[in-house]
Amino acid sequence: MLTLAVLLAAFTPLLAQDDLYNDLPPLRGFSVTIDAGGTYAGKFHSNFYNGIPENTNTIERILHSEAYGNSIWNNLADQGLINPSAIGTYNQLKVAEYADMHYAITYQIGIGFRYDFEGRNTAVFARFNYSKLTAKGAFNLYSGASTSTLSNMNQYIPCDIWGTESRTYIDLGLSKSIPMNPMLHFVADIGLNINHIRVLSNDVEIGGSTYSILDVWGGHYPMMNSQTYEYYQTGIGYGVFVAPCLRLMLPHSMAADLGVNCYYNKINLPNYDKFAPQFTLFLRFILNNL
Repeated sequence: MLTLAVLLAAFTPLLAQDDLYNDLPPLRGFSVTIDAGGTYAGKFHSNFYNGIPENTNTIERILHSEAYGNSIWNNLADQGLINPSAIGTYNQLKVAEYADMHYAITYQIGIGFRYDFEGRNTAVFARFNYSKLTAKGAFNLYSGASTSTLSNMNQYIPCDIWGTESRTYIDLGLSKSIPMNPMLHFVADIGLNINHIRVLSNDVEIGGSTYSILDVWGGHYPMMNSQTYEYYQTGIGYGVFVAPCLRLMLPHSMAADLGVNCYYNKINLPNYDKFAPQFTLFLRFILNNL
């Protein structure tokens, strides 16, 4: 609502100009829209990146691999983070607790097209938006300590884990506006969402070193000089949305919308292809009759 207050303050002088206030034209015909905002994705899909054995990308595939296991074990032993007498080889490294992941708030930008039916306060639209999301969390490894401390460290070794993805959205829908006065309208959008996701990375930090757990080995444990595969984790999903917002009518056949887009989407990630909510706070500029 702070953004709306700023917009209203910026255009308050227009209210003093009666002719301009009363002569603001309604939206009609074709328009181009430009969106910018912040999105918060539901945490359900973020657990695709937590590295559990049931997931596509797993922590154990790195911990217990010939290619990476020895270097991880040596690094932890050199830093005194594990007890070598209790954990003698990399095959004995174990996850004590997996991460509870969540998405960070991120940007969403896009462009769209709409058609307003004259005299009906109704429009149809198609919008195309893009965002890049990061899922974050932390998991614990056993240190092998027999007591609560080992070299001034706890019994567990905290490790960060994260994943990044890109999402492209196509929103197709119907918009209905209710004028509260010639300058300010209440607007409700409803429609269908189609989305495309592409996984960009899935990484862990263990003992200060970063390793990718993205499966490029065809489901196998990586070995020394093992072959990797061009494997892209992508998917097409769908859902519905509703978006209440306030519209500020502007001179020169323009308008600005401030609102929240409430999605209920299926994001097509393996084992996480279920519906979950997502929210986007947006500021949209409408350029009418270009």
